[in-house]
Amino acid sequence: MSKTICFLAVVLLCGAVPAQEPETLRAITYNVQFLPGSAGNQNERPDPEYRARRIAEEVAAFDIVALQETFDWDHRQTILDTLRTQWNGELNTVISPQPDGFFTNGGCLIATRLPIVESDAVVYKAFSSPADYGFRADGFAAKGVIFARIARSADRMGDTIDVFVTHMEARADDLRPAQYKEMAAFIKAKSDPTRPMVLMGDLNTRGGVEFRNDPESQYSLLMAALQDARPEGVIDVWPALMGDALGGTTDQNSIETGKRIDYIIVGNPAEGELVLKPVSVQVNLYQDEKVVALSDHNAVEARFEWSDSSKP
Repeated sequence: MSKTICFLAVVLLCGAVPAQEPETLRAITYNVQFLPGSAGNQNERPDPEYRARRIAEEVAAFDIVALQETFDWDHRQTILDTLRTQWNGELNTVISPQPDGFFTNGGCLIATRLPIVESDAVVYKAFSSPADYGFRADGFAAKGVIFARIARSADRMGDTIDVFVTHMEARADDLRPAQYKEMAAFIKAKSDPTRPMVLMGDLNTRGGVEFRNDPESQYSLLMAALQDARPEGVIDVWPALMGDALGGTTDQNSIETGKRIDYIIVGNPAEGELVLKPVSVQVNLYQDEKVVALSDHNAVEARFEWSDSSKP
C-alpha cells in the first residue's frame, strides 16, 4: 500500500483532515525616544544611530509596527531604510504630519509589509504649551493620532484592519481627558464598525489594576471614550490575557516595576463578522549590552488570530 493511500486511510478512520493552524497577525508598539535635533542630547540611551538600526531589526519580526517619538528625521529614516531591507523592499508607512506652528511632527509612525488602502491623521487641539511648560511642553510637537486601514494581505484586500497610533499628553495631566475625547471622535469617524480596530501607543495613562478598578481614574475615562467610539466593545489586551500582572513599560529592569502606560487595545465588530482574537501578549524590555536598553520604554507585543466570532 502506498504512503498516500495509508495517509488517506488514517484520515478516514479519524473522521477529518487535521485542521490547519489559524492565521495570525503580530503587532508591536514601542516608544523609541529619538528626540529632535539638539534635544537628542536628552535621550536616555546613547548612540541613536545604533539604536535606530537595532530597533528596526527587532521590530521587523512583526506584521504591524507602531512607533512613537520618531521625532528625529535622520534616525526615523534609518529605521525605515532598515525595515525596507529586512522586508525585501515591501514597506508601507503612515507618519505623523507637521502642520505650521510646530517645531516637529507628532513622532508617531505606522510601518507594515501589508498593503495600506487608506490613511489619515489628526493633531490634538489640547496640549501643554511652551508658555506654561517651557522646553518640556508637548506643544512643541504636533502630537495626535495617525490612522491606517491595512489589508490582511495582497490576496485579501477586502479583509482590513483599522489601525490607530497615538502618543498622548505627557506634561499636563488635566489635558489628557480632552485628548481622549479627540481621539475617540477621530476613531469613530474613521473606523468601520464591521472591521477590527487596533489602537496602539504611549497613552501616558496609568493602567495598573488599582486604576482599572477606579471608576474615576483617567484609565476609566479612556476606556469609556473608546467604548463610545466602538460600541461593539473594546479590549485592553494586557489585562484581558494577563490579569492583574503589572506589565510595566517604563522600567527596563523589570515589567513588575514602573508604570503601565503603553497599550494595545482591540475593538471587534458584531458577532458573525471576522474578528481579531488576542491570543498572547508580552512586554519586551529589549535590553542591550551596548546601550543598556534600546529605549527608555519597553515595547508591548501582541499576537492575534483571525477568527469568525460566531464560532466557539
